[in-house]
Amino acid sequence: MDQPNDSPSGIRQIARQAGVSTATVSRVLNGSARVSDDTRARVLKAVTQHNYRPNAAAKALATRRTRTVAAVIPTLEHSIFAKFMNVLEDELAAAGYSLVIATHRFDYRSELKRCSDVLHLGAEAVIVSGADHDPELPTLLATANVPFVYTSVYAPDSAVPTFGYNNSRLASDAVAHLAALGHQDIAVLHGPTAANDRMRHRLIGVRDAAQRNPAITLTEIESPIGAAGGAEQLAAWVESGRLPDACLCLADVYALGILHEAQRRAIRIPDELSVMGFENLDWTANSAPRLTCLSLPTVEMGQATARGIIAHLDDGQPLADADFAATIVERESTRQR
Repeated sequence: MDQPNDSPSGIRQIARQAGVSTATVSRVLNGSARVSDDTRARVLKAVTQHNYRPNAAAKALATRRTRTVAAVIPTLEHSIFAKFMNVLEDELAAAGYSLVIATHRFDYRSELKRCSDVLHLGAEAVIVSGADHDPELPTLLATANVPFVYTSVYAPDSAVPTFGYNNSRLASDAVAHLAALGHQDIAVLHGPTAANDRMRHRLIGVRDAAQRNPAITLTEIESPIGAAGGAEQLAAWVESGRLPDACLCLADVYALGILHEAQRRAIRIPDELSVMGFENLDWTANSAPRLTCLSLPTVEMGQATARGIIAHLDDGQPLADADFAATIVERESTRQR
């Protein structure tokens, strides 16, 4: 007889016949790779014999699990966030989890509302960007008894596990790299710092590097993140009759605008201006000239975040901070002075 889809007893019958837990049956039914071939075969044989046809509601009732993880991020308009989401999705799907994405446009109150929304949808864990949030956010998530992590930042002093990198250290390394090439007049193009602690910490690192090297003259320029910001700034420099030695773009898309505007105005990169990015997005290896970048460990961070949450939800393993190193990829957009 067909097992009713909304009966929680169905998955228990499958588990008993296969000699496994209901959690293991759930992993098999969700296509998780975290099951041995022998176990998967036993479960699928029992499923066939019972003609069991699970639906989402039945699985949730049987296991008291939704197998849903939420990521509440600032935006999907910036490629770095889209890249991170793709990695998360791949890792979670391989373990039988679904990813729900919500955006908050760099607004802490909106982020709080979106986190509340995903909790009502049944999210079993929540991923958010950065370490600065509305003071009510940790309370909201802790009260819901839902594990949560901060990403794109490494903050071991935080009460919440962090998966990311030290933004201050990386920005300092980028300035030191330009200084080692002989650049002293360095402009730093950065995004708005309100509700973006990652950008604020990058600026702290930039300033620290300049303080350690008295030869550096530093100019900070804030602009909405986008190619237009880079193009407009290069136009302003050209019209003023003075270019800096180098421009460090704390988001790659600024550099894209600079490169395009440089071609339009016949400005030679890097002969007249060295340009360096901060993320190493896919297009940077194919731009003209190819862009020198500090390469953020986005893929490694996404994989570790997903795997840490899966291990915590499935096996009770504690969530622990993870600090990822970044590398500098030297290409043709910078030169020795």
